[in-house]
Amino acid sequence: MKKNIESRLFIGRPFPAGLMNAQKSFMEANQQMENDETFQKFLADHNLENKRSVLVVSSEDSFMYWYGVLADVAKDEVPTGLMKFELPAAEVAEEVEENQTLVFFNLPLTSTVPNFAKKVVASGIEVHENLGDSDTPYITWDLDMDTKKLAQVMYLKASK
Repeated sequence: MKKNIESRLFIGRPFPAGLMNAQKSFMEANQQMENDETFQKFLADHNLENKRSVLVVSSEDSFMYWYGVLADVAKDEVPTGLMKFELPAAEVAEEVEENQTLVFFNLPLTSTVPNFAKKVVASGIEVHENLGDSDTPYITWDLDMDTKKLAQVMYLKASK
């Protein structure tokens, strides 16, 4: 489950915790991004039409939800209207789930984040009780719609 990864660039848009709906998901934000012409053009221009990602950046008492895509593009290729978040090279915990679709991103964060954290802890990896206390308070979900594989990644420690 533990592995080292290189730095990555997340391209998309952030949504504050207050935009969660009554079901504790970001379904409306996700749909807003799917309907966004700038985002769709960026995906098409970089051959990423079948990739989607979510990034959760925790803080001590809240979090920021990002919807977009993990991309191997130059930092200056981010179009106006989208934002970038640079994720560091790091030691991470990763689990890959099969047979997943975009519907996963519409599930309540109050279940997806704790369920993944429990799996990480069950594997023997220590994590902060509050992910916002970590120096690397990041979780990503990266979906390949062609293979239906969802990579769940929790950042554990930035590489030196």
